Amino acid sequence: MTVTPKARATRRLTREDWIASARKTLVGRSVDDVKVDRLAKQMRVTRGSFYWHFQHRKDLLDALLTDWEARNYFEIAQIRARWAKTAPDLTEVVASWLEADPAFPSFDVAVRAWARKSTDVAEAVERADTAWIALLQELFEKSGYDTDESLVRARITHFHQIGYYALGFREPNAERLRLVPLYYRVLTGREPTANLLKTLDQLVSEQPAAKRAGRKAAG
Repeated sequence: MTVTPKARATRRLTREDWIASARKTLVGRSVDDVKVDRLAKQMRVTRGSFYWHFQHRKDLLDALLTDWEARNYFEIAQIRARWAKTAPDLTEVVASWLEADPAFPSFDVAVRAWARKSTDVAEAVERADTAWIALLQELFEKSGYDTDESLVRARITHFHQIGYYALGFREPNAERLRLVPLYYRVLTGREPTANLLKTLDQLVSEQPAAKRAGRKAAG
């Protein structure tokens, strides 16, 4: 049986739909614009749809923040899992940055702007930053640096990536990949590892395929 446009339009929105819409509004505008009435209007549904999934606006905002936190802690856990199998290397962190969801940098910047207005959000951001820095400090300590130098290198490395996000820095992906070994050398004080070079080769080889897939989808 053919599904008519009207039948498709009656699909009940999920909790994830509301979070995605809230995230888009947070990124494009600000947290002040993440309001039930406005989101319902954008999605062309009634307020009742919202209350199937959330008790109130704060419930949605909490879910939005949890989404941001989960992305950070998932990446940290993935890196630690890989380090459990091989010698700790910044390569795993670099790969995480390079392979991240392209929409995440804008989301991260928006959450940090939100943190200036909310103590709870500021505390969540501080916890995530502390977790990233602790991960990097552990790496540098295992690489032979003392505690203080490991901490400073960890902070510089983390702040370097956050700076990329905050500045909205744009450069061709091929150029960024080309410069990664130099960034690695500056941040770690070590020569690029075979693991890093292998990872970069894989990312470079995947680029043409990704572009072809993108053109096919667009067509």
